[in-house]
Amino acid sequence: DVLVRYMKEGGVRIQTGAAVTGLSLDAATKHVSIRLKDKTEIRAQSCIVATGGASRPETGSTGEGFAWLKKIGHTIIDTNVALVPIALADAWAKKLGGVTLKDIKLAVFHSPEHVEGQNGRKQWVREGKLLFTHFGVSGPIVLNMSKEVGEMIQYGEVVIALDLFPKLDPGALKREFQTLLIAESNKKLKNTLSKLIPAALVGALLELAEINGETANHSVRREDRIKLVALMKTVPLHVKGLLGADKAVVSSGGVALPEVNFKTMQSRLMPNLYIIGDVLNIDRPSGGYSLQLCWTTGFVAGSNS
Repeated sequence: DVLVRYMKEGGVRIQTGAAVTGLSLDAATKHVSIRLKDKTEIRAQSCIVATGGASRPETGSTGEGFAWLKKIGHTIIDTNVALVPIALADAWAKKLGGVTLKDIKLAVFHSPEHVEGQNGRKQWVREGKLLFTHFGVSGPIVLNMSKEVGEMIQYGEVVIALDLFPKLDPGALKREFQTLLIAESNKKLKNTLSKLIPAALVGALLELAEINGETANHSVRREDRIKLVALMKTVPLHVKGLLGADKAVVSSGGVALPEVNFKTMQSRLMPNLYIIGDVLNIDRPSGGYSLQLCWTTGFVAGSNS
């Protein structure tokens, strides 16, 4: 409402149903010519391209701005989805939709052998908050590693190792677990485990470890305790792939930065043309940085156009 009122006070005219098909420069007047789908043209002293990237196309960011700018000579760095949820192949994980884990650690491996105690090549480690969904995992920590995972999966299988207790080494976790089992020796293992990890995860962990949760704590075998501690430190999540552009928060790639004057956001190739927001080739993490990028570059362009 504030924005609409501000535009009305400034005499701004909003023209809907006017799909743009391209841009060009009038060499004589230096005006920007904006071609519409109905063949009409709008001539402007200045033009700001704020079409977004190629994520969430239902909002209008279908990537068409890249095509317009490429046609007038701008270099477009290859675009792809970034900050996007990850789909998993693990059936048990998909049953946990809605479960949130805080203060966990994820390590990305190119080889699944790591989670079986053999050699694996660790590629990426992050700590933060994770959200299980009906298709896999999401949340800030996942979004921020999705681009790297997407690149890695092109070259082979990718496994994400989930550490539920990043602040405890295996030895400390083993002692804490053992103390809890002794204190509740006559209770069932599944009930005691829920005091260590979220209750929704208990069934999945016991299933992965192939251990009967009905077992009394005093009867849990040593090898099963070791197996459970190892799992709590390294829960294997097998990556199936990334979700598409319709689920991505932002896309990567865009207009090459040397072709834009960041003091004004003006194109260095076409006078009076300004380029802002997701159209630019600026990678950023989840956490409000995309909003800040759009607001800041928009302010700079609006103040100078």
